[in-house]
Amino acid sequence: MVEDIIAPLVAAIHERHGYRVRAIDMSGFPLTMDMFLVASASSATQARAVADRVEEVARSMGVRLHHKEGFEDGNWILLDFDNLVVHVFQPDAREYYNLEMLWSDADFEDFPDQQPEASIET
Repeated sequence: MVEDIIAPLVAAIHERHGYRVRAIDMSGFPLTMDMFLVASASSATQARAVADRVEEVARSMGVRLHHKEGFEDGNWILLDFDNLVVHVFQPDAREYYNLEMLWSDADFEDFPDQQPEASIET
């Protein structure tokens, strides 16, 4: 079930410092997937690192990657896991394509960004 893999994939995104993570429930629309997971990354290098980690975590859970696009450019990387599609955007591309507005009538869940751990002075 798609809901079972969301938390580990969100953790994977945060591990590579992805941010503004939102799960969008697409099950109420006549599409082939049940959910979008949308995240931002600050650069092409970071977007690729986020996508690599998401793919690695999904594979470790037995979830097969069906299709991948945009990896070379790193501006918008799409990972298609059949019932779940993960989108990793650089900020300008996320704003331009604005999937959240396009699917604004869908239910969604936002995941808080991880705060950097405070350094402890000794």
